[in-house]
Amino acid sequence: MLKKILKNRNVLSILISILIFIIIFIISLTNFFYVSDKKISDLYFKFNDIKVNKDIVLVEIDEETLSWKRDINWNIIKKWLWRFPFDRSHYARVIDNLYNANAAVIGIDIIFWEESNSKSDKELSESIKNAWNVVMWLWVSNVGKVIKPYKMFYDYSLISWYVIPNKDKLTKVVYSIKPFSRFNSKLNNETYEHFTISVVRWFYSNIYKNDKYLNEKPIYTKNKIYIGDKIELLRSREDSNDVLINYVRSSKFNKISFLEVFSNNFDKKRIENKIVLIWVTAKWIKDIFDTPLWTEFWVYTHANMINTILTKQWIKYLDTKIEWLLIFLIIIVSVYFNISKSSYILIFSNISLVSLFILWTIYVIIYTNTLLNFPIELALSLILSLAISNVAKYLIENRNKEKLNKALSEYVSVDVAKEILSWEWKINLDWENKKIAIFFSDIEWFTSISEKFSPEELVWFLREYLSDMSDIIMDEKWFINKYEWDAIMALWGVFWDDKDKSKNICLSALKQQEKLKELNKIWSKRGFSEIKARIGMHLGEAIIWNIWSEWRKMEFTALWDSVNLASRLEWVNKFYWTYICASEDIYKKEKENFEFRYLDQIKVKWKEIPIKIYELLWIKWKVSPEKLEIKELFEKAVSLYLNREFIKARTIFKKLIWMWDNAWKMYLDMCEIYIKNPPWDDWNGVATMTWK
Repeated sequence: MLKKILKNRNVLSILISILIFIIIFIISLTNFFYVSDKKISDLYFKFNDIKVNKDIVLVEIDEETLSWKRDINWNIIKKWLWRFPFDRSHYARVIDNLYNANAAVIGIDIIFWEESNSKSDKELSESIKNAWNVVMWLWVSNVGKVIKPYKMFYDYSLISWYVIPNKDKLTKVVYSIKPFSRFNSKLNNETYEHFTISVVRWFYSNIYKNDKYLNEKPIYTKNKIYIGDKIELLRSREDSNDVLINYVRSSKFNKISFLEVFSNNFDKKRIENKIVLIWVTAKWIKDIFDTPLWTEFWVYTHANMINTILTKQWIKYLDTKIEWLLIFLIIIVSVYFNISKSSYILIFSNISLVSLFILWTIYVIIYTNTLLNFPIELALSLILSLAISNVAKYLIENRNKEKLNKALSEYVSVDVAKEILSWEWKINLDWENKKIAIFFSDIEWFTSISEKFSPEELVWFLREYLSDMSDIIMDEKWFINKYEWDAIMALWGVFWDDKDKSKNICLSALKQQEKLKELNKIWSKRGFSEIKARIGMHLGEAIIWNIWSEWRKMEFTALWDSVNLASRLEWVNKFYWTYICASEDIYKKEKENFEFRYLDQIKVKWKEIPIKIYELLWIKWKVSPEKLEIKELFEKAVSLYLNREFIKARTIFKKLIWMWDNAWKMYLDMCEIYIKNPPWDDWNGVATMTWK
């Protein structure tokens, strides 16, 4: 029976297709690809080129508004608007200036829910009353409790509705708004309109001089929500309650500093008959949300929503039923052609399917403004179809066992290959996110050293060096990922959970340095210069996966920030004249087993968050008293340095010169600089690495 099925290509194609579809569907139900799906869909926003309505103006409480004014000697001579939040009289003045410039509607994000001082409150209340076009907002808690602005402001503002961001539960990204929300609770059973909808209503009412836009009730259809004859909202999905925001880069919006409006030093024509949003964009206030583009200030979420409404540049998600049908069609067509006996059909079908998939995806996203729900699943359906159908083809031809065994033995170690082919195989060679220990080593000044060798000597030297270093790594439960001339990249905890991976990586690093001392004694007798190797180590999350070109080239490797960080820590050694640099994650895990020395807190290139780095000295109970003395002196000097006691720190760093420790060099240079030119008040001692 099984042989008959295997011989019938149509039946086999259907069975394989159903199996692949079920696998992808079940994985998708677990939300395994959810975050990746969203990130791929977010690429639409990075490449789209939508229009920005010129009727939207942002009055930003920006860095300039909150900055200190200094003279050439950095003496403070004036602070623009004192502290934030401002005195409410400042807002009153800005509203008056915007009203006098004939702003159509003024949306303001400050809720002003409690009393301040009577004079300032009265000024702001009078300004709101006089302008009569200020849209404020209220806040509704999850249980329906309403928090309104202070009564004297609430009574005179146009309207006050909710402004809650509609965050995605998993990614925390703001993709959409709910135009209308109903809170069915004991405290509140009302329907609330979103802030941006209220702003647009009042804008049309002002522009067209018609109050009907304020009172129109929404009309719902399966795909759209209509509010009068001007406001038309496209639902993100059929019968959904939210509307997608078509984001555009914040730099495209018309912006004016709050300070300019406060000083009445702005072009009034830029405000006339415009929607004005007053919002905070100063970086240190952190009034921000994650968007598909990047992390943005809150104001741009609302500005983008208003822009989407005014320009009617709507986006939506592809119907999920249609998308799953498409996935199944891709699978069955791919499988059918790939188990063909003809190699020409196999090659042609692969090229055609991939090309059609790419073209169709581009067309759907770019030309129909439709976002895919499952881009990973779509791509995976094609990949799995190609892979599984080709495996089935070789099973039918009774040749795959020998080829697979040979390929795996060349691709990974023999032990790993045996594990994969065993019945107990649990290793995932597709891709997964795992916490691993990452190791990079590199010979110091290898380019200069290699120039002194003949080609034969260079090959002989590398063979001896890499062989001994690799043996140590393999003895410590290894996985050597790759060699690049003298450099070694090794991973711990890749194929199975290894609780001792951080310990093994530390032992491997120390043993390599010891082995290198032995080799240097041998090489010195042959007339070679002393060889030193720098090592970088990190413990963190990484993506473990296959990079592959089917049947031609495969590589099992690790990617992500953790790998980049380990590589840069190897490079960082040269600035501190050290040879084993470990991240704080390694230090925290192994500080009870090994002796570490704190080096610095640095920012590596492309990273904003500083990290602490440490030098691995030796095994805890075997470290020499001399090394411990150097460690204590060095860390004391660093502590003084961070406390701005640069003269005292310099004294200790100079003492370390005579103890044959070189890590003092960079610190001593910085002490000399800061003694002459003290750092800024907010200096935190973080060293920024501007190189890779």
